[in-house]
Amino acid sequence: MRILVADDEAASAQSLAELLTLIGHQVVGPARDGEEAVRLAAREKPDLAIFDVEMPHMSGLEAIDRITRARPIPVIVLTGHDCPEFVDRAAELPVFNYLSKPAGVERLVPAIRLASARFLEWSALHGQVSALSRKMDERKLVERAKGILMELRGVSEDDAYRLLQRESQHRGRGMAEVARTVIATRGVVRRVVRPPAEPAA
Repeated sequence: MRILVADDEAASAQSLAELLTLIGHQVVGPARDGEEAVRLAAREKPDLAIFDVEMPHMSGLEAIDRITRARPIPVIVLTGHDCPEFVDRAAELPVFNYLSKPAGVERLVPAIRLASARFLEWSALHGQVSALSRKMDERKLVERAKGILMELRGVSEDDAYRLLQRESQHRGRGMAEVARTVIATRGVVRRVVRPPAEPAA
């Protein structure tokens, strides 16, 4: 596993890097401050990161926030500070373990395994929540477009839905995309959604 190490204390960073190498991991860094950690994470794309909290130029917690927003990875905080404020702030971030210095093999190995496992669970849950949120947003778009068609065409809710459905099939586009077009072009909606075909005489 490629692990990014960020710690402004040279001795602590070196000790951690040697320990990680000893147990079979590849070390990225160590980064000496938060800004360097962000740059390394973007360039090297590590599998996991171990961060100190207090570092110059940019705190470890701010760096974690930036890194995980750009590309989520499991993060372990390893610090000599037990300030409740740090713990509370870390809890708001995708931090999957919090260790106090010094951390030997007997604590570091299970911490890495646990952080990796929790990250996989978090990723799966995050994906499910994102999918559900996306479906809800799409349903709201369809409902709004139906309301516009009902108002401008004087049709029932079922007929408005069928108009959207027919246009979706005709254009080969999703219902939500057609609904966005209807909403965006409300003033010229008659040009966007074709009227139903007249019954044959």
